[in-house]
Amino acid sequence: MNSTPRSVLVLILLGFALALLRAVPLLSHAPLLAIANSFDQARYTGCFELFPDRAAAIRPDENSPNAPFEFYRYQTNPVRLCYGSSELIQQAGANIVYKLEESQGIQRHSVRWLGALRLLLLTVLVAAFCRAWLRRGEWPAALANAAVFGLVLSDPGNTMYFNTFYAEGTALVAAYALINLVLLAWGRARSAGGMALLALGAFLLATSKIQHLALPLALAVVVLAWGRWHAGRWPWQGFALLSGAVLGCVLQFAQLGRNDPMMASIRSFNRANIVFTGMLPAASDAIATTRRLGLPDACAAHSGKSAWQLPGLAEEVCPGMEKLGRVDFLREFARDPLALLRYLRNGIAVLNPFVPRNLGHVEGQILGKLPAGFVSANGLLDRNDWLRNLLFALPLLSALALLRRGNRASLLAALLATLMLATFGITLMGDGLADVAKQGHLVFNAALCWPLVALIAALGYRRRTAAAALVRGSVDTVDLDQQLHPANVAQQHQPLRRVG
Repeated sequence: MNSTPRSVLVLILLGFALALLRAVPLLSHAPLLAIANSFDQARYTGCFELFPDRAAAIRPDENSPNAPFEFYRYQTNPVRLCYGSSELIQQAGANIVYKLEESQGIQRHSVRWLGALRLLLLTVLVAAFCRAWLRRGEWPAALANAAVFGLVLSDPGNTMYFNTFYAEGTALVAAYALINLVLLAWGRARSAGGMALLALGAFLLATSKIQHLALPLALAVVVLAWGRWHAGRWPWQGFALLSGAVLGCVLQFAQLGRNDPMMASIRSFNRANIVFTGMLPAASDAIATTRRLGLPDACAAHSGKSAWQLPGLAEEVCPGMEKLGRVDFLREFARDPLALLRYLRNGIAVLNPFVPRNLGHVEGQILGKLPAGFVSANGLLDRNDWLRNLLFALPLLSALALLRRGNRASLLAALLATLMLATFGITLMGDGLADVAKQGHLVFNAALCWPLVALIAALGYRRRTAAAALVRGSVDTVDLDQQLHPANVAQQHQPLRRVG
């Protein structure tokens, strides 16, 4: 840490200051600024029987897409809801506060407690990683973490989820921590602590959201393959990731197989979204596709509609829908490869915006939007399709360009590219095109992080190279002086010669 330039330490502190200056005003803003509930939040708050404080006539778990709610209270829902997730860890912390408030007679509980907890956890985590990198003498990595905190993690595209019961915040923190842990562990001897941390990180990411159930598995495979190729051996880091990823994936599949009303509803909506928002709009012949899937011809008329836009439950509107599975969808794409390409193209087109526009952002307003004073990358990316697509392409192209190198930059590019591709692919095959931008939340973060980290790494490399050259120059000068000095002394002690 002593070799860290003072200017770098100042920049790291500025990164933290910028992050807090962006996050704290948003989280403390009145009225509440957050992403409204599309229903997903009820899957988690239902575990604590905690729902928005609304009129008694409104069913507790009813969605509220127009605006977020600050206050919640404990109440019984007609249907028991609970989806196991690592998100519940932070929510349990907030519920401890709520139970203490209940003991004082307070029955309305603010979601801001959870937002503050999320920000505190993220700040401590970033500080811990900065310190870990500085202790290694890797100040560019520490500076990159601080810059990512100030410019990406504290962007409203992320912090708008903090004052909510969505799982996006947990997924973001888990992915950020896991990538740092992999890079810190790379090149180090195997240790029980290191393996436990990697396995835990993979498990927390896999269980954060349904959409991320296989993401750590993909990251583990990449780490194993990357290590085998560049080092000629299977890296222990990959096996540690694999253990946590498999455990998390198994748990997620066990939950997906539950037969309770909540899981049946999730499966129904997901199937319908894949067929109606994804497959039929991309098909060469929508009616022929419905026939091959065993659905009535009339189902083709609902092409482009999401599950909640149908005139009834998908299984009632299109009998036979309940029999369809992912294998049927993949088989159909194998029959019509062009449809798959169009599906992917359509998915990229709707991977926008960073801050969801179909949900309200301001409490008390109908579909109110984030005030202009809170600067986000969302505005620039939403207005410029070419810039957004370039940003998405950079990590993928960089991963290919750096593939033959065996350094941390190459590994980081491979991890970010895998994270983006896996998240995007699982989203399309998990829920169609109904909510790609929100479900692809990590794609935006990975894409925003890479140019920033790459720039700082390049500047750090340039500075270190210049410093090394300066040191070599100084050594060469000393060596030359030592070589010439004896000759000069000898010349000075030669007897004077007569001239002429």
